Amino acid sequence: MKKAFTMSEVLMTLGIIGVVASLTLPTIVQGVQSKELQARLKTTYSELNQVSQKFYAEHEVPFSEWASRKSVNDYAREFMSYYKGSRQISTYTYADGNADVSAKMPYVIRNMGGIRSSTIICDDGGFWKDVSGKLYFFNNPPNAGENGPVFCVDINGMKKPNTWGKDIFVFQFTQDGLVIPMGQEHKTNPKENAYGWEQQFFFKGPERCSPYATHPELNVACAYYALQDVSPKNEKQSYWGDFVK
Repeated sequence: MKKAFTMSEVLMTLGIIGVVASLTLPTIVQGVQSKELQARLKTTYSELNQVSQKFYAEHEVPFSEWASRKSVNDYAREFMSYYKGSRQISTYTYADGNADVSAKMPYVIRNMGGIRSSTIICDDGGFWKDVSGKLYFFNNPPNAGENGPVFCVDINGMKKPNTWGKDIFVFQFTQDGLVIPMGQEHKTNPKENAYGWEQQFFFKGPERCSPYATHPELNVACAYYALQDVSPKNEKQSYWGDFVK
């Protein structure tokens, strides 16, 4: 005659299964989310370059050069016209250290360190939304002959994590008609870390993609590492599998 399990044994087994599940499920969920965000970033990057090259073909001038003769609002409107159904959802700007009180940030953005971002990198042209829900926000136009404009994309839209280096990334147009991630070297990049009135900026290096960042400037180059799927802490490790938590 076979011996049956007692109720206490069944409950103990279920308890063990519950403990194991509670330990492994967050890791599984994190892995699935990272894979989804990685795929979204690759798709977004491909779309950006398609738009840039289409603009170049239609206007016979790279977007950087064209935008250098326009206001941020004009170039943002033209850029977003290549995305069907796009619309501006906020006119928020942050100029000379004072937020425009007539418009508000459409949502809360955080740095990788978990602290709410008190400012944003692309803070001059408001927020635009495309039909897929992605959000785009813009920096001032470049000077003639410079790469730029610099702009940011939340590849996940309003959906969390809404965090620099996880679903918000920084890009720039180039003088040869492409879009590159912030942190990638290019022959016409401005001087690293340069700031100035209507001047573009450039950041690179692992110190500009920190998991402990308390300011967006310390996450600004994460797009470069995320697209390569290389951890800024260890080039032998994965950005999405090892670095992003």
